[in-house]
Amino acid sequence: MVVVDAHTDTGYNEQHSQIQAYAAAGNFSGAGELAGNHNWIHPLSPVPLGSLVWISAMQGAARSDKVEGFYKSIAAWNSDIRAVSLGLQELRFWEPAEEMLFVSVDLDFFYSEDYGSEDIFAVLDALFSFSSSHSGKVVWAFCLSRPWLPDDRYAWTLLEKSFYWLLSRPEFIVPEIKLFDSQRIDTSWNARAHRAEGREIPVLREEDIPANVLELLQKLMDR
Repeated sequence: MVVVDAHTDTGYNEQHSQIQAYAAAGNFSGAGELAGNHNWIHPLSPVPLGSLVWISAMQGAARSDKVEGFYKSIAAWNSDIRAVSLGLQELRFWEPAEEMLFVSVDLDFFYSEDYGSEDIFAVLDALFSFSSSHSGKVVWAFCLSRPWLPDDRYAWTLLEKSFYWLLSRPEFIVPEIKLFDSQRIDTSWNARAHRAEGREIPVLREEDIPANVLELLQKLMDR
């Protein structure tokens, strides 16, 4: 699995055994609700996750403290998965051993002092070039967590550009879209801070979707 994210999401998940039990029984909605969107990677180990690449920079590694935290969190799993932190440009030298490749893109990657919405095409093109060389099955997923973004307008911009890029790639089949109907509770630290301070957690609302984003979304569903 290749994860492009400003955060590692690899912390120890105390509910990993229950999540794995749900998944083994085919109760994927129950597993998803327990996993939330924070520390969701740990329950995937050691099956089906065999190796993990965390990317939080275009070139070179992330900050040394972040990389250290990444490896410490993986070590706490007591699992023998192959885990590495790479820059996006170094990804081409990595060869996944697994039959299936999962590419996860958290759009908060594009809200930092280093990367913005203008970098979406370059990042996704590089990921696509890498994934296209994989001989097995490839699955992509995009995630957007509104509390980690400055406002709704920027969130819609990230979705607009991501949808536009997906439309430019006919290799993708009709995507599964779950923008507004997810029952998953936001368990990220930022969302927890909102709750602790009695503030409403910001979310995107279906009735507010801009016309241009809606048009792109419809084209994706009709392809």
